[in-house]
Amino acid sequence: MPEPVMLPSLPPASPGARPAPFAPERTNRLTYDDEVFLRSASVIGVPVVGQTAWRFPGEIPVSAVQEVVDELAKGPLNRLVVRPRVAGARSRWVPATTTEPVRLHPDRIKPDQVMAWLGTTTDTVPFDPVKGPLWAFFMAYTTDGDTVVTYNASHIVCDGGMKLGALIAAVRRQPLPRLPFDDPGAAEVTRADDWRDARRMAKAAARGLRAARKAGKEGRLPVLEAQSSEKRPVPAPQPDDDVVHEVAFAGADCPTSEWDAAVERAGGTSNTLQIAISVEVLLEAGIVRPGEPVKMSLPVSMRGEGDLRSNATSGVSIAVETELRDGVGRVTDLAHIRERSKKEFSALFKGTRPDPIANIAPLAQMIPDRLAKTLLKNVVTPLGLASNLGRPDPDFIAPFGVPADSIVFRGLALGATRGELRRMRGGVTSWWCDVGETCNFGIRALDPDAVPDSDRLKQIVTTVYRRWGMEPTFW
Repeated sequence: MPEPVMLPSLPPASPGARPAPFAPERTNRLTYDDEVFLRSASVIGVPVVGQTAWRFPGEIPVSAVQEVVDELAKGPLNRLVVRPRVAGARSRWVPATTTEPVRLHPDRIKPDQVMAWLGTTTDTVPFDPVKGPLWAFFMAYTTDGDTVVTYNASHIVCDGGMKLGALIAAVRRQPLPRLPFDDPGAAEVTRADDWRDARRMAKAAARGLRAARKAGKEGRLPVLEAQSSEKRPVPAPQPDDDVVHEVAFAGADCPTSEWDAAVERAGGTSNTLQIAISVEVLLEAGIVRPGEPVKMSLPVSMRGEGDLRSNATSGVSIAVETELRDGVGRVTDLAHIRERSKKEFSALFKGTRPDPIANIAPLAQMIPDRLAKTLLKNVVTPLGLASNLGRPDPDFIAPFGVPADSIVFRGLALGATRGELRRMRGGVTSWWCDVGETCNFGIRALDPDAVPDSDRLKQIVTTVYRRWGMEPTFW
């Protein structure tokens, strides 16, 4: 009998660290993080979608995938958003009543066309937070006899932990509640309920502003001296700013034995090597300068037992040291990455690390969409972000009965233009996971000028991998 599911999420980037238990507020209202992704989709028109794709040896029957999808529909991903009727109140979750069936591509695809096909699936079913759906499965057979399955989900409804945990529960036939607090009357919220929530949010916003002012006066807000998105100059307007840009992506497989050997030679960990490689991609692309520290953001789950929030991820930032060695920008010291990340995660879990967002979150949720649109235009993307998923649960590696040869993770900001990407001044976002004999490093390059396409990114990743003694193959 399998163990009950406790919704695993992105593991801490430092060994031994674990999220503190979290007692979520007893409400089906959207959290601040949910609202960020909701407004990204509905206000600025750039929905964020998480895509997980498996490559399986042999042919997986459509019926095997559909059985899991039917179980998944009984759980927390099958929810929709209802906007409030009172200004200042939060949107809320209600159960969805329909589910998208598994969609099988009509033709076999060549192995080198898999990534292109994965890109088309995000256009096939546009996710609508109010009307649904917010997640869907697609599959295709390849000309060499393999099966590719992709699990696409709006970030509004799930972060990595909810996405993995909900699927594992479905595979084990252990349905989870559809809402954080499943209740037959969840859809019957009155205008008076919205008024009460608006008043509650106003009080929370006032407390948060007072706390933010106090933290600012006492100098308790964290400051990180390193190359970061905020320090990159805002580019001048360019003629192609309105062109939608297909962000470069590379999904690099390599034998886990090669990766482990590189880790051992460097005296690091899988987490620290992933971070180092991400920074070296930034260096090789010319996005950052060697000899200066680079700010890297490391997400971590704050999901506790019984926590069914759609998004429950926080994170820390560290400065990664770089150097110019033999004319090449490198990250040669992995020990400092581990030490700094452990220190920051320890402070986060102990509650001693100030979080400026926590204070302003209630106010940010209350502001109207029109003002939010103006503010979101000034948001910058992290210069570097690394999500390490380690080795997922066996039921996630083999959700349809056969273990995957490889799994690739990526997040997609759909419809972003070159001008929007330039203004956000992002660098790279990476994901890493290990399925046994193969590990996958997926990376997106968000600078449309430094890394204009996926072919260029693959060249950069290959160069960086070879410096670490590894040889990648790409999805």
